[in-house]
Amino acid sequence: MMNPAFTHSNIKSMIPSFTRMASLLINLIEDKVNSGESNIALAPYISKATLDIIGLVGFNYEFNSLSSPNDLANAYSSIVSSLTPLRYMIGRLASYFPLIRKAEFDDLKGADLLSVLININKTFSIEERMTDDELKNQIMTFLLAGHETTSITTSWALYLLAQHPHVQDLLREELVKAFPDKSNFNPTFDEINSLELLNCVTKEVLRLHPPVGLIRRTNLKDKVFGNYLIPKNTQITLSILALHKSPEIWGPTAAEFDPKRWLNPELTKNVSNISYLPFNTGARGCIGNKLALNEIKVILGILVRNFVFQTIEGTHIERKSFTSAKPTSDIELTITKVES
Repeated sequence: MMNPAFTHSNIKSMIPSFTRMASLLINLIEDKVNSGESNIALAPYISKATLDIIGLVGFNYEFNSLSSPNDLANAYSSIVSSLTPLRYMIGRLASYFPLIRKAEFDDLKGADLLSVLININKTFSIEERMTDDELKNQIMTFLLAGHETTSITTSWALYLLAQHPHVQDLLREELVKAFPDKSNFNPTFDEINSLELLNCVTKEVLRLHPPVGLIRRTNLKDKVFGNYLIPKNTQITLSILALHKSPEIWGPTAAEFDPKRWLNPELTKNVSNISYLPFNTGARGCIGNKLALNEIKVILGILVRNFVFQTIEGTHIERKSFTSAKPTSDIELTITKVES
């Protein structure tokens, strides 16, 4: 049902919104650098930017997290940062979006995801329609997944680039060539997706730090694999992390950050949607994966075009767990401006 909200044309139309919010993020970081700060924990600011983006393209709603967060933005931030049952109340926040209240009475003309979803829902018979609560929970689940995936992946990308300055320099060279004037970073969909190394870096970060490290499925019938019988209704767990770092698939450097591996045709021809699963696959795959990929590329691109990122001596960040890509602590980096 949500597929029409994620059409190619719809994603293309979102790029200016990604860029506008990413530019606000640049201004905020630049102000901090100009005021004398050099070691900055970026994750909270990237999180605010991605929340503002998802609010805009998902709900046609201005959270203003980067400038002057409102009560709804503060409530959302409190819930998603909580490890208590409060986190599971996220669906209730949907009732406070003006767009959802308006939808109860009017046709919606916007191209944001919620407007598209609500209008599609109205085309179904009463029996087939999602209920108001189902609709709200569906879109809030998307908000939570989209916001967290993008902010965490972008943070890991900057950390890995800081650890590998040569790759960071090459990426910046690519960005400078594409956007000579850093104050005029306004890529189209085609431009941002034509950047070869940016694409490779994004894929490689998602390989090493997939948003979800484990997936679980239950087989619906008895199945024999080799000499083993897997009985019906057995819960099967697949480690995406192990799959993404398997030397049998990725070679002897499987555990290393090497974006240029994606330029190797011998490797890429053997990589499939069952060996590379950053967004899962099939019917359970993340429907918003193209949105997330383009959002990551725009934010990462504008950040690397404007700043140089270096690790702070003595810091070492790892994943918090197999199941989540969240880092063990805020990713703090030394940041300097790119002058031209």
